[in-house]
Amino acid sequence: MEPVRTLPGSWDQADMTARTPGRKTATPEAGPPSAQPTGEPASKRALRSQGRRTMRKLLDAAMVVFARRGYHAARVDDIVKEARTSHGTFYLYFSNKEDLLRALAREAGDVVESLHAQLGPVDPGPDGWQSLRTWIEQFSDAWQRYAPVLRAWTDLAMTDPELLELGQHATTGVVGLLARRIRESGPPPSLDPHVAAEALVAMVDRFHHLREFAGRPVDTVALDTLTTMVHRGLFGGSGPEPVKAARARKPAAKTAR
Repeated sequence: MEPVRTLPGSWDQADMTARTPGRKTATPEAGPPSAQPTGEPASKRALRSQGRRTMRKLLDAAMVVFARRGYHAARVDDIVKEARTSHGTFYLYFSNKEDLLRALAREAGDVVESLHAQLGPVDPGPDGWQSLRTWIEQFSDAWQRYAPVLRAWTDLAMTDPELLELGQHATTGVVGLLARRIRESGPPPSLDPHVAAEALVAMVDRFHHLREFAGRPVDTVALDTLTTMVHRGLFGGSGPEPVKAARARKPAAKTAR
């Protein structure tokens, strides 16, 4: 059999390493075991389907642990227990806890980037309000899913160049999209689309932080209110009322005929 270090990451290989009699495994936070492969961790290499499932299990477990304990208090031992796997498996996929956080930050950045194609031009009418409402809800869902990552990401970005670059890339993308949509709507000369987009992203971000701190969900009322504020303030809209009115008029028009 080839040595473990020459094989792509997979659950079987990792647990085989962890279960082999006499094989040394790492203690919590002590770093990789003696059988740790050299070179890049699996989080930055191509993986087989089984390896992807194993890494997904570790990433999801880390999200649970970060939400429960906070990033700084979380230990690798907590993550592997939540994932029901071994330290050997963890270190086959990640160099350390910081490397796992970078993998989650890359994933969160990809999710935010995927939203770029979801928001088309926003007109001042009911269709524009609904389009914006859908996009804000998608953005909110992404924020809430990755909230434990975002908290740690913000704290560590100034000391971790890779996290800083990932954050700048994600922020630049979403701000650029919103600035384009605001510019297309023909804002008044006193309103700078780019500055307005930055303020909008900051407002939505801090609103979610505040709701989380207060223990209140970001529910339908909250999302409707955010949408109406943004639609009226930046796109010249009149809020959700036209949407409801338009829906109410359609059956009446058919009956009149």
